[in-house]
Amino acid sequence: LALLGHVGVALVLFESGTHFDFQQLRAVRTRAGALALFGSALPFGAGVGLSFAFGCTMIEALLAGAALVPTSVGLALRMLYDARSLSSPFGQAIVTAASLDDMLSLILLTAFFSSMPPVTAMSFLPIILGVVFLVAAAVAAAYLWPRVIAFILSKVDERRPDAEVTTHQEVLFALMIVVLLVYAQIAHLCGTHLWGCFLAGMSFARHRDAHYVWVRQTKRFTCWMIRLFFACTVASAVQVESFISVTSVWQGLVMGIGPCILMKVVSALFMGEARWVVGWAMVGRGELAFLIAQAAATSGAMSADVFSVVIWALLWANIVAPFAFRFVLLRYLRRKEAGEDDAAARNVEEEVTEVCSPAVTRGLSSSLPDFDEAGPTSSRLADQKRLARLELVNKCLRQRIEEFESGGAIKTGDVFIL
Repeated sequence: LALLGHVGVALVLFESGTHFDFQQLRAVRTRAGALALFGSALPFGAGVGLSFAFGCTMIEALLAGAALVPTSVGLALRMLYDARSLSSPFGQAIVTAASLDDMLSLILLTAFFSSMPPVTAMSFLPIILGVVFLVAAAVAAAYLWPRVIAFILSKVDERRPDAEVTTHQEVLFALMIVVLLVYAQIAHLCGTHLWGCFLAGMSFARHRDAHYVWVRQTKRFTCWMIRLFFACTVASAVQVESFISVTSVWQGLVMGIGPCILMKVVSALFMGEARWVVGWAMVGRGELAFLIAQAAATSGAMSADVFSVVIWALLWANIVAPFAFRFVLLRYLRRKEAGEDDAAARNVEEEVTEVCSPAVTRGLSSSLPDFDEAGPTSSRLADQKRLARLELVNKCLRQRIEEFESGGAIKTGDVFIL
């Protein structure tokens, strides 16, 4: 059952890799890179320092800090999708930074286990080879694999174009499984198979159907495997006496509030008006964080007490993050909407003089599109501006009619046809 749980984690990491958007990386690479760097360094440093204050050894403190680094890509995606903010600039930065967070966490995990005693000249060879493999696989995912996938699919005849699962989708899924197994084996030789699972998913990130095909074929199994992972791997590694002790609870609360939550929030202070939204979106932790803690505990590098404190910290983060993120996101969207309304009001006020002036009213043509040359739009702001302008023109028309009925004459050019 534990093996099935680890398989589920591998499948989830592959899916996380398919979410990696290279176009978004180009657009937000500076901010996302800085967010990933600060979002990894601050929780790691604070976690290590606080672990030392709690009396942990150096290895325990380093592994505890590493477990606090990963951000849950799936949780961030779900919250942004529910809020319809996934395509926003800050949403793109969050998803990209969360993916980079996972990569940095895997590097830290491999580096720590490579430095476990006894340390020799060959101890750091796996991490060096792993970084080389990481760079090569990332470059291949961006430039080589899209062409390879397109070439392979072009050689396959599409026999069922209208079927629920087409021939190309079957071939694509088979190719995914092969790449996953090969990359996982290569990464295993470099320290941990987790690298390979994530990089294998990245290799298919630029194919439009990859994520759909993968989720359709694996989601039902993955959900149950992840439950097995938490039940048979993480939960089984917890010693109940240590987990429910007063010391573990209050130390876990302190570590959860400080390094695990506040450091992630603070890491996004440079993100402008959306800094609180971005910061709280980075707080959620996923399977990778628990896996790092569980691997450290089962290897004997982390004591049961420290493991319990780390698990409590991760639990506090996952309990608080969704509620806090939803609150700050809704407040941000309301403020942004209010700002747009104020801007629209100022624009309408400026148009009052423009529309009602004789020079402008004489220049209006006899067709409705003149009021908005861009044509009809579904935008609420555009609709408000169109309605306001029509009301102002109607007011001007009524003034002209009143002048005419009182005995005045309509000037040449002051003709409106609506």
